[in-house]
Amino acid sequence: MEIFGLPLHPLIVHAAVVFVPLAALGGLLVTFFPRLRARYGWLTAAFGLVAAVSALAARLSGDALLAELGGGTPAAQAHHNWGLIAPFPAIVLAIALPILLVVDPNRTPRHPSDSGTGRSGARQPGAAHWVAAAITVAAAITSLVLIALTGHSGATAVWGR
Repeated sequence: MEIFGLPLHPLIVHAAVVFVPLAALGGLLVTFFPRLRARYGWLTAAFGLVAAVSALAARLSGDALLAELGGGTPAAQAHHNWGLIAPFPAIVLAIALPILLVVDPNRTPRHPSDSGTGRSGARQPGAAHWVAAAITVAAAITSLVLIALTGHSGATAVWGR
């Protein structure tokens, strides 16, 4: 696959390299800081969706490029192996972020008669919140690690260092 005579994979990869870490770091911030979650949560979820789509598109275009190259070098094969699994935590992150926002106990206006409120009036998080938070954190950290490993092995395959 090409665009303007250039292989599509190196062009798409740059979107994944930008949006996956942005979504992952944003996901960590909105998980641990409720004020940021209230203000930037849905923007972060949108970045998560773009990250997942770009990581998946990079994987698919990488498969096509490797097939065009006839299998590539051992370094290209190593990059391909990392690239096969890299989209999955980004996809999990794209799913977990909106769930985290929906189950956020403080997303709706509070009323003094609500049960489960602390002295500050903030509702206490339930099990769904903690599960969504744990999955978001795990997916964010895994995404960061895999995008770094995939990118490094790709640079090694291309530049040979």
